[in-house]
Amino acid sequence: MDYEHVVVTFTTDSKQLADIMAAELAGTEFTCCAHIEGPIRRVHRWHGRRHTSEQWRVEIEALPDGADALVDHLTAHHAGEVHDLVVTDKVRHLVGETAD
Repeated sequence: MDYEHVVVTFTTDSKQLADIMAAELAGTEFTCCAHIEGPIRRVHRWHGRRHTSEQWRVEIEALPDGADALVDHLTAHHAGEVHDLVVTDKVRHLVGETAD
């Protein structure tokens, strides 16, 4: 079993910003591709009250040794615009694999 990618996922409240960041990150040497999903609905509690908002989820497939650079880039350039930053490692691609 070969796990060759990590997925860095974040949300933002702007479709335009999701498009810009996906294009920006997909052009780096440590990124394989970007997926944009949305709008999605976020429901959360803030200061004791329930809030809802529309957001866009961006998933970036990256090489394992590039995940830290990707997160560093996001936090350095878009810290106030990115919500819910998550890194998932050991992503397995099933395309091209055969069952034993």
